[in-house]
Amino acid sequence: MQTRTGSWAARPDSRLIIVLSSERSGSTLLRVMLGAHSRMVAPQELFLLRYPDFATWRARKPMAIESLVELFTLLGTPRTESAIDAACRGRTTVDVCRWLFDALRPGAFLIDKTPAYANDLSTLARTAALAPFYIWLIRHPLGVIDSHVRLKDKERRRRPLTRRVLHPLQDAVERWTDGLTAIGRRREAKWVTQNRNIHTFLREVPAEQQVHAYFEDLVRTPETVIQAVCAAIGIEPEPQMVRPETRQVMNPNLGDPNFHLHSGIDAHPAEGWTARYSEALLQPETLQLMKQIGVRAGGTRHRAA
Repeated sequence: MQTRTGSWAARPDSRLIIVLSSERSGSTLLRVMLGAHSRMVAPQELFLLRYPDFATWRARKPMAIESLVELFTLLGTPRTESAIDAACRGRTTVDVCRWLFDALRPGAFLIDKTPAYANDLSTLARTAALAPFYIWLIRHPLGVIDSHVRLKDKERRRRPLTRRVLHPLQDAVERWTDGLTAIGRRREAKWVTQNRNIHTFLREVPAEQQVHAYFEDLVRTPETVIQAVCAAIGIEPEPQMVRPETRQVMNPNLGDPNFHLHSGIDAHPAEGWTARYSEALLQPETLQLMKQIGVRAGGTRHRAA
């Protein structure tokens, strides 16, 4: 865990906290834990800053309006889709975020957890205009791959019988020839792209405006990680943050579709993948990036820095 203290949270106005990560890195868990804090509001993935303006966001990610409706529900100020459309028409997405700050009480934080922000540097650069605090959540790539592959397998089991029979055979051939399935190899490549983009971007962000955390530590010692994250932001942690409540089923396009199945924080995913995968399967560029960003071999614990 890397932490920095500063005066970022001392400003009286409402602020933005962005959780950056690759998909399947535990960001939904972290979002819910942060959202349990009395000063934080954490809706499903917003995707807003992925696009330059509100009109493009509405056209390219229409289901994400659900996240804005949820946001206002969390604030106790319900708004309809039509009311949001009317208020945001013609605005850039940066201006939409500023409009959202007006709905928060002074000193409150809006959590934006959207892994797709890490897909390209231009999106990350767009976020800088709002001077947010960044939390970089990092998970071992094989943990990400394992989680993604198991999710896809679950989806396959709901498909027609012929496809359920053919896919395991295809996977077996791919594992025999490459060590990973094509699905796993694509997820590895995306892990590299997203975390490399985050690494590059955050090098230009002041240290007091960011904190780095590891998924493996979050699920093993949640109190320690939450205390460090809150200290870096400049606020006091609250006990309920390490007892996240299970929410309703989430939109699979806006968060973890299986989160509601968990009754609490489970440490097993930190190393569960080790029974199925070896780091020898990873590409050299993946191993190199792991070393650069402090990912420990085998999903072992990280020391505070």
